[in-house]
Amino acid sequence: MTISINLTGGIDVGNGYVKGIIRGAGASRTTDVDEIDLPSGVSTITRPNSLPTPDGEAPAKMEGNFYNELDVSFVSPLVSNYHRRLFGLRALSAQGAFDEFDVVGRRSKAQQELSKVLVMGAFAAKALRDYVRQHGGLPPAIETLSVEARVALALPINEYVSHRTSYVTEFMSGTHTVTVHNFETPVTVKLKFVDVQVLPEGASAQYAITAKGEPLMDAMLADVRRRGLSLEGITSGDVLAAQNTVGIDIGEGTVNFPVFTAGEFNADASTTHNRGYGSVLTDALKAMEDQSFSPGFTSRKQLAEYLQAGASPLKRNFYDKVAQFVDEEMRFFAKEVAERFGRVLAVVGATTEVAYVFGGGAGPVKAHLYPALLAKATEMNSVDAFPTLYLDSSYSRHLNREGLYIAAEFVESQAGAAPAANGKRSARSSEKKLVEAAV
Repeated sequence: MTISINLTGGIDVGNGYVKGIIRGAGASRTTDVDEIDLPSGVSTITRPNSLPTPDGEAPAKMEGNFYNELDVSFVSPLVSNYHRRLFGLRALSAQGAFDEFDVVGRRSKAQQELSKVLVMGAFAAKALRDYVRQHGGLPPAIETLSVEARVALALPINEYVSHRTSYVTEFMSGTHTVTVHNFETPVTVKLKFVDVQVLPEGASAQYAITAKGEPLMDAMLADVRRRGLSLEGITSGDVLAAQNTVGIDIGEGTVNFPVFTAGEFNADASTTHNRGYGSVLTDALKAMEDQSFSPGFTSRKQLAEYLQAGASPLKRNFYDKVAQFVDEEMRFFAKEVAERFGRVLAVVGATTEVAYVFGGGAGPVKAHLYPALLAKATEMNSVDAFPTLYLDSSYSRHLNREGLYIAAEFVESQAGAAPAANGKRSARSSEKKLVEAAV
């Protein structure tokens, strides 16, 4: 027996973290939206799950952080083997072969198997989570969850230009089978992607900035004024109405510079710097090794999680020493990004009305990067030429996923497939022009 499920989502598969929003149909025709945030890595396990969760505990497990505990295998042309893969935080401490994105080599994210594994795993987890929420337990072993999925994804700008078409084709090629192994009874989910949109990284975040409107913009303008730029007479409405903008999207493996000219994405002026916050962490680990300091981190992902968690009283000295290595590498990274920003401004600086800084890696590097960017903007275009707004990390790391979800909803509504909106995150007319131009 087959149980049909429709899902729509925006998934920002970053080199460091997967941030996503997936909407499913809940009980009583309401919509059920899940927000996803997990490290971009999986641990491949060749042995069976010897300690599965009892089936009766599935409802409680679903209310926890299920995406970060996911245990799945795949039968798909996009995945090279049938081994189990553990997701998220669980993968960081598992005894398996850990797979994370290569931020040093030249292979596109679209060409790396991990990106497909993470997207398909997220949709399978959402399908099972919705079923258990509605029915109070797992589906019978003879039943299969059949999912029709719509998704918007993003690629770094340089990769978007070269790989967006093939990326779409791969996802839409046939049906992909995902088996969830978390419980005593394995659950089979068959995924069919009926629509896949690919947008440039960073550009999708700017759609979300427009959608969030004046409250967000008021906070950003207040921050830049605290740093000495008066911006006399400029209001939030003025900034939101800007048609000529530059984004600086700090990721783990890349920094993207999406440029909008006359309200349209300018692929000629936009560019990607192939280093990100993950490169800082990798360089810091190498520096520790060169100086015979052995902190015990097995991956940059472990180091990132450790720094984000903060120091415990018992490890304050150790934490400070690790942070010093990272801080030194941040100084060099900030200089690199500022120089690349200058190259973009050399092309479009005269017409730029506002620059935005955001992304998952923006928060950790702000102390070094923001002053460098302000100095570069002044050097290239004089003081007060345009505001450079640095978004707070509490929300900036999620902007790409918000924008991608807006794009997925917009295309769904154009196809006449969207359910009745519940008023949350629906694509409003103010950003529809931007989204329509991108997709």
